[in-house]
Amino acid sequence: MKFRTTSKKLIKNVKDFHKIALYKAYKSIDKEDVFVGWGRKNSGLKAMSLAKKHHAKFMLLEDGFLRSLNLGVENSPSFSIVKDDVGIYYDASTPSRLENILNTYEFSPKELALAKKAIELIKKEKLSKYNNTLCIPQELFSASEDRVLIITQVANDASLKFGLASDFSTQDIINDALKENPNAKIYIKIHPDVLSGKKQSDFSLQDLPSRCVILKENYNPIELLSHFKKVYTKTSGMGFEALILGCECVCYGMPFYAGWGLTQDKLECKRRVKKRSLEEVFCAAYILYSEYFNPYLNQKSDIFDTIFTLARYKKIEQANSHTLYFLGFSKWKRDFMKPFFKAKSNKTIFLNSLKELYKAKLNPKDKIFIWGKKYDKALLAKDFKNEIFLVEDGFLRSVFLGSDLTRPFSLIVDSKGLYVDPAHPSDLEELLQNHEFDDTLRQRAKKLITTITQNKFSKYNGLKHEKLDFNTNKKIILIPAQVEDDASMILGGAGFDTLKLLQSARAANKDAFIVFKPHPDVLSGNRKGLKDKDIILKYCDEIIEDVSIDSAI
Repeated sequence: MKFRTTSKKLIKNVKDFHKIALYKAYKSIDKEDVFVGWGRKNSGLKAMSLAKKHHAKFMLLEDGFLRSLNLGVENSPSFSIVKDDVGIYYDASTPSRLENILNTYEFSPKELALAKKAIELIKKEKLSKYNNTLCIPQELFSASEDRVLIITQVANDASLKFGLASDFSTQDIINDALKENPNAKIYIKIHPDVLSGKKQSDFSLQDLPSRCVILKENYNPIELLSHFKKVYTKTSGMGFEALILGCECVCYGMPFYAGWGLTQDKLECKRRVKKRSLEEVFCAAYILYSEYFNPYLNQKSDIFDTIFTLARYKKIEQANSHTLYFLGFSKWKRDFMKPFFKAKSNKTIFLNSLKELYKAKLNPKDKIFIWGKKYDKALLAKDFKNEIFLVEDGFLRSVFLGSDLTRPFSLIVDSKGLYVDPAHPSDLEELLQNHEFDDTLRQRAKKLITTITQNKFSKYNGLKHEKLDFNTNKKIILIPAQVEDDASMILGGAGFDTLKLLQSARAANKDAFIVFKPHPDVLSGNRKGLKDKDIILKYCDEIIEDVSIDSAI
């Protein structure tokens, strides 16, 4: 079996999900070969035509329901795709594999439990097909008002044609919503392509009744829908998200989720013969019909890994949005900081002094990042109402030393404090105290621990690994020294410097074999610390220097 297509673009766009060859007319075709195309686009129509011509098979692809962080047209990598060898889910004029699943499949209790779990996670993380949308201002909606939402689409869109919604206009929906909800404010969500001027709407934005309010911003769909109890749409995917949020949904077309008893339908599809629950429709569409791939790990995944990864990167994107002011970052750090704080639209400004920060005109949503404990966050918080974060090297930092100006592979960004400071809370402390670690996350952590130990990774990497033999029967104690003026020593050292620690260890373990490993930054001469061997050997039996910490442990 070989997969073939007439579209070079499709080959490139779906390479993570399927390996497809370019169709060449002179090549022989087997009946088991599969012609692949994109939905109802030209490549999809050609795939069906060629499959019929050669008595072969076809498969149509489309974006999945949890696609990416940003838009596909912005080349944001895709996390999901659907494949269909019957039709395609948004074309209600013919059957599709999704429709067939919903008509015939017997869902197991385990599958429905997974669907329910995924639904709750999507609601919690506020995930949608694209996840580059805005948060809703608190003042947008009045707490006392009744309101309904109309989700508009663009005029002459293919989804309206294939969703059998062409006989209804948005004006028809507006008229029905006004009539059916006489005491409610009618909010109308405009499609982003209409607002950008790329597409036309099928109704006039002018001269709307006073009860109608236009929503022009691209708000997060899940967050937006949480403010409504009733939604009107033609075929928008937001209609299914409305069902997920528990909204009443009125459909003026036949999207994949209509016709199963969950929606108020203006049309009928006689092929759809079953009554289905929300979990069953979700399981069919998001789990059985969809395939997932993690583009950051470059491996196949599932819906839960996709939810976790999108949620994580969405939070990073939001944290990195607006203008970011960096304070206390030495000049050599500045270039490599920028990739850690990338966002679709932000600006990074590095400041040379505290005075420059006070001169800068910060907007309320701008953020301040401080390196380590160079400046007092609590004092700054009195003068700035902006979010303030502390930044430090991560636990898996680099191949060589940071003090040798080596770029790091990881950073810690903390909204509360620093994990090395036990006198104040930190995000790490908050996670350990309150976060619920599910099985998926624990398994991921277990795999990471295995990878780290098998590869002998540490914060700094590059020293040789070797087996150490101290030729003793005594109890062996390792003292890995630290940098004397490091924040972790000053804040978390409980008054102990390295010499005092060494003396205390010897006093408490008179018969032990004590091994001392100086900190690499101290050995290099880059940082302050204990390295006088005459003093060290008064309290320990051996000093090891040019070996990895893994070898020592």
